[in-house]
Amino acid sequence: MHLYTLTSRNKQKRVELTESAEGIQLVLKNEGNATPYFAGRLNEMLTYSSGRPWNHGEVRLESTQVSLSSGAIRIQGKIAVLSFRMELRFDERNLMRLDVEWENGTEDTLRDAAAGLLFPLPRYSGERITIPHMIYNNNPSSDPSRIVPKLGIGEGLGLICEEHRLPIPCVNMEWTKDNESRYFSLFSVPSYVEASDGSVHYGSMGAIQEEQRLVIAAMSGVLMFNGEKDTVYMGKSKTAPYDGGYTDFTPGFILSKEYALDWGPVAVSGQGFREIVRAGLQLFDSAGAKPHTPSEMIGLKANALDDRWRTNDAGAAGYIKFSDSNTFGNVSKRPLHYMYGWTGQCLKLAWCDAMLGVKREEERRVARCRQAVDFYVRESRTAIPGLRHGAYRLEEQQWDDFSWNKQTVVSSRAAGETAADLAEIILLFQSSGIEVPLSWTEALRESADFFLKAVLPSGIVPSAWQLDGVPADEMINAAGLPCLIAILKAYRVTGEASYLKRAEAMMQKYAELHVETFERPFARSTLDAKCEDKEAGMYFFLAAYELYLATNEDKYAAWAELSADWLLTFVYVWQPVYNRGTLFREKGFNAVGWPGVSVQNHHLDVFFPTYEMWNFGKRAGKPRYEQWGRVCFDAMGQGICAGTGDWNFTIVGEQGEGFFQTNWHHRGHSNKWNPSWVIAAVLSNALRFQEEVE
Repeated sequence: MHLYTLTSRNKQKRVELTESAEGIQLVLKNEGNATPYFAGRLNEMLTYSSGRPWNHGEVRLESTQVSLSSGAIRIQGKIAVLSFRMELRFDERNLMRLDVEWENGTEDTLRDAAAGLLFPLPRYSGERITIPHMIYNNNPSSDPSRIVPKLGIGEGLGLICEEHRLPIPCVNMEWTKDNESRYFSLFSVPSYVEASDGSVHYGSMGAIQEEQRLVIAAMSGVLMFNGEKDTVYMGKSKTAPYDGGYTDFTPGFILSKEYALDWGPVAVSGQGFREIVRAGLQLFDSAGAKPHTPSEMIGLKANALDDRWRTNDAGAAGYIKFSDSNTFGNVSKRPLHYMYGWTGQCLKLAWCDAMLGVKREEERRVARCRQAVDFYVRESRTAIPGLRHGAYRLEEQQWDDFSWNKQTVVSSRAAGETAADLAEIILLFQSSGIEVPLSWTEALRESADFFLKAVLPSGIVPSAWQLDGVPADEMINAAGLPCLIAILKAYRVTGEASYLKRAEAMMQKYAELHVETFERPFARSTLDAKCEDKEAGMYFFLAAYELYLATNEDKYAAWAELSADWLLTFVYVWQPVYNRGTLFREKGFNAVGWPGVSVQNHHLDVFFPTYEMWNFGKRAGKPRYEQWGRVCFDAMGQGICAGTGDWNFTIVGEQGEGFFQTNWHHRGHSNKWNPSWVIAAVLSNALRFQEEVE
């Protein structure tokens, strides 16, 4: 029997409530599709348990009352000992909103309770699950020897994590039905309960896989990690027991939650994750923080930059990776050293110094940049032309490299970043009328030529090379994309068309491997994580962006837009609240605009192409990216030491690498680990934004 129907404002979506002998059923349809996107009985969609461990078995809805008023369907009844109320309505953005309440109407306290909504879906062909920051197509590139979020295959396996671990609190499923790609998304609008001791309790979200169906779950806070209930993921590849997910329902206590549902066709198979970004940015309108102007950020970070400048008696010149000037000293406990690319970014700091020198007419800064580049170009060679060492220890006066799988290697990511920074320095000198040494351009050519010939059979760059130029392994990955970017920048410096042509051919290979189907999402850009990570997607975006600037071709704009959406699934669009007494609570830290790192490392950092995303949006007429490039940049002004002791630093301009918004590590605090890339990333973006917006 048909009960009620709701239709979205754009007439594309429809909700039907029907009743049969099996109970009330919720059906979600789309205009023009005979088969529903979701159909579930309320009895299988509601769950409640008391006691540990929790369970998600269905609980029958009894004493049911259904009504329609003012464009909303209202359902109420009892599940076990709780009163239950739900209101369904379409909002102005055509999202189905669900306002839900569970109330303890008894005179007893219901301890260790868990309540939630379940959305069981059949197993489909082409099935892909995205849980932002956690799961991307079940993380196929993650190292099987490491603990990372996984859904698994089998009865009761899955992942349910804290809402505050999700930058966009959503679970999205994509599948193929009747030769059409479809998606279904469950969003939570996070809310919390604060205990008398100041601790904050959020709900939880995730998915549980069964043999015949996949259950998307929104729970009251209980957790599951890779099938283990009451387990939390914390630290790199570590888990721990967790008892903080349960709720005590005191007499009269009401747990209120707000959710949203979205569904529809997917324009291109494999790209269902883009619907998370589209709907998520509409659903959440929290403003990000803006503690500093670009000029203020430049002033702060320039002070930290100056603190990193070091030379030695052997003629070395550059910017050390870790400072020993703070009162706590050198946090790495390693001898002072330069690192080129990766977490050291010695030449990007040199570009920042030269840019400051040009802007302020300070010759000493330009001279420091020249010294740093001369030293690197002159001394970093290996026996293979174009393959250069990645680090230099000042006290030992010795060059060094990365260690990977117990062998000495040159990281393709680090080498590509450094060559690209060398190209940017050359371009800055050229545009400023400063003479460029011939050795610099020759070094750039050597590196670009090496990158083009030292590729894998797949046509892409390996993660690393041994010192004889042989690839360290042949794994498909996105780690070497910075080398492609360096080749494109070599084209800008030299004007040699062959560099552009061959870079385009290499980019086509990366696109075929990653973006045509997204069966293999962007991954393995970090040596320490070995999984799907923001940084891999970031470098695909930057490569597409550079190609778009060079050619103005729509294909590269489309690739940039696609990868930008993937990146934005890592960016917080809402502001979590932290426990009373934490640094973040005291400082009013706002996570909006901050990106997470990888499916293994669940913290925030400033490594993000804020200027490039903003500039791409501006040039391509895509307001979403222009807006969020600036939101992200402004947000990252938080956490910068503005005076002695601020954010636990004593050197003005210092900023920690990790900001911990989740239980992954010391939630509500940041660290003192301060490699120089944290200076370089913020300062280089600020210098370019200052040119455009001030």
